[in-house]
Amino acid sequence: MIININYETSYVFSSKVPRLVQSIMLYPTECLNQKVISCDIVTSKGELVEVPKDALGHRLFNIYNKNISEPQTISMKCTVETKDFFGLMKGLSESIHPDCFLRQTKLTEPDKKILNLVKKKVVKSSVDFCHYLNHCVSSSIKYLSGTTDIYTSAVDAISQGSGVCQDFSHILVGLARFHGYPARYVNGFMLDDTDLASNDTHAWAEIFIANLGWVGFDPCHSKCVDDRYVRVGCGYDFSFTSMIKGVKTNYNGTELLNHQLSVQAQTSQ
Repeated sequence: MIININYETSYVFSSKVPRLVQSIMLYPTECLNQKVISCDIVTSKGELVEVPKDALGHRLFNIYNKNISEPQTISMKCTVETKDFFGLMKGLSESIHPDCFLRQTKLTEPDKKILNLVKKKVVKSSVDFCHYLNHCVSSSIKYLSGTTDIYTSAVDAISQGSGVCQDFSHILVGLARFHGYPARYVNGFMLDDTDLASNDTHAWAEIFIANLGWVGFDPCHSKCVDDRYVRVGCGYDFSFTSMIKGVKTNYNGTELLNHQLSVQAQTSQ
């Protein structure tokens, strides 16, 4: 499948920002699951500089601004050809040992309520068990936009009984780690025919299964990832995978944020 993505984020600052540095993680992953045909990242203000890839293979950029007071728009337009390997991630370029992703974070640490989602003690295989975990998490909370934010933990989400894809993913990652499976949070895009995550980025989880590798599970949709997903970044939790992070120096003002997103399948000519 060929997927076209148009992503745009705009910032309006209340006063002049003496210094602004932004880290950009918007370039889709290059692997056997997906081939980047084209990708253009543009900023209306500042200098865009590509920096070395990190140990997880992310292609990263920085934007540098001084004394910026005008609105800023950061956009990414890309075309990606995707393939369906039934959730298995193939050809990832990374140098991090999977066991690094056994470490819990404040956003993924499970409580008793999360651990009690798992009722079965005996399953046929690791693959079956990970599918079972994904199924358990998919029905653990109700998808409800606007009920959580970037600081909401898995415990917070399970306690209130609602959340978005970020929260489903944090719950699954924490649960898998508790049961001895390296797991990580994944950020990207999805070609979605449902009302879930409309006009927004998407999140899911990857679980490392011995003798198989990293497998993508989407608890929000209760399935494995397929050719409708475009992977961008991964990390311990959401805070490690933000598509745009910014650091301002000597700035006491505010900013208004707006974003637009279009994810469409390319039709045959």
